[in-house]
Amino acid sequence: MAILKILPLLFMFAASFVEAKDIDLLLFDADTQTRFAGCLTCAPQEPDSICNETGSYGSRHLSKSLWNIHGPFGSKYSPDSPWNAKGAGLVVVDATGTVFGAFSRNPLSHGDQPPMSSVRYMITLYDRYTDLSIVRDLVCER
Repeated sequence: MAILKILPLLFMFAASFVEAKDIDLLLFDADTQTRFAGCLTCAPQEPDSICNETGSYGSRHLSKSLWNIHGPFGSKYSPDSPWNAKGAGLVVVDATGTVFGAFSRNPLSHGDQPPMSSVRYMITLYDRYTDLSIVRDLVCER
């Protein structure tokens, strides 16, 4: 029954990667945009993918991963984490530096650019479940 409640969100997420049109969308800290946090749209087998379970950015256990609740990008207390409701979170850019928006639960960090639907989907899942393992599984193991 729970799957029926999130089914519309799953369709929204699947369509959201059409936004990227085969562009690798990269995540960086919003403050300096120098600390890399992984690739949002890369295939799961890519080393920098946020869905590569054995990679630096997709593992639940490695410090650079946004799925690690103790890391700078995964802790809900870190200003660089998209899961922190008051922090700046991450910025989504392509390889040329074009900004596609913010990845943050903090609405003030979005400025005049709304977040991409894939980012909104992940934030919605986090707000609903508050468990990064569940969010990761729903995002990456589809």
